[in-house]
Amino acid sequence: MSHDSHDSRSGLAPDSMIARHFNIHVKSLARWDRRPELGFPPAVKINGRKYRRWDEIRAFERRAAVAHASKSKTTATT
Repeated sequence: MSHDSHDSRSGLAPDSMIARHFNIHVKSLARWDRRPELGFPPAVKINGRKYRRWDEIRAFERRAAVAHASKSKTTATT
């Protein structure tokens, strides 16, 4: 991972960086935005560009990991 000033993992990051973080296409983020049940952090628009808060991204990742782990336990016991 790069450690430049825009990649400090604190504050805001552009959607292009968030997409790289998840190894997905940036258009996937727009699809996630249209699915509120996912609980994906909302974008903050600045000068027409979308940014997300790293702390919210990390919280989303933790929730997703817990949900995935509990789902795996459920399917493993059935």
